[in-house]
Amino acid sequence: MSRILMIVAADRAAPLSGEAEVELRVAPGIPAAPISAHDWTLADLAVLAAGQNAEAEGFSAVCVGEFGDFGANALRSVLDIPVVAAGRSAMLYALTLGAQFGIIAPPAGYTRAKKLVQEYGLTAQCTGVRAYAETATEGAILTAAKVAIEEDGAEVLVLGEPVSPDMAARLAAALPVPVVEPASLAVMLAESFLGLGLGQSRRTYPVPQARKPELIAKLIAAGEGA
Repeated sequence: MSRILMIVAADRAAPLSGEAEVELRVAPGIPAAPISAHDWTLADLAVLAAGQNAEAEGFSAVCVGEFGDFGANALRSVLDIPVVAAGRSAMLYALTLGAQFGIIAPPAGYTRAKKLVQEYGLTAQCTGVRAYAETATEGAILTAAKVAIEEDGAEVLVLGEPVSPDMAARLAAALPVPVVEPASLAVMLAESFLGLGLGQSRRTYPVPQARKPELIAKLIAAGEGA
């Protein structure tokens, strides 16, 4: 059985998976609400530290479970096993279900979501990012989702924050468009990559000139003790 490591910012319900064994690992050092470039850099380092030894630990793939895709590119450089980023995967997958997608995100993830849309070249296909109340209640997400559909014209919705599989199913049943939950999708994609023998391209993600895993680990440890 394949083992998949999912790196998250906080403990939560396990995402949907097929046959793989999924282990959730909280990355120490991720800011509680990463809203600035400074916070994003710390989150990148935290995720890199949490996953940089995944291959040596016997994992078959790594999923970055936060929509912000923190540290995903760095992990792709240091690992030969597939690394799947939840945010990018969710947005690209949404375009297999409709011509345009909208993102429903918490306030702390609003700026990051907009940045990723631009960075991934998806501005023309994204109808916009709608923020909901800081507490991700089902009602708050539904309200923002309906606005994204009715006012923005979203044909598919991408959740900018992982929710439980049960909540994702209820949201999908209550809305007239498909709803993509990024964490579960990332796991399913990782399983498909393993089945197809696919992984990241070394032309896109070359190996580092000099790996410094001990330095990365010490930086995170120092931050935790500060």
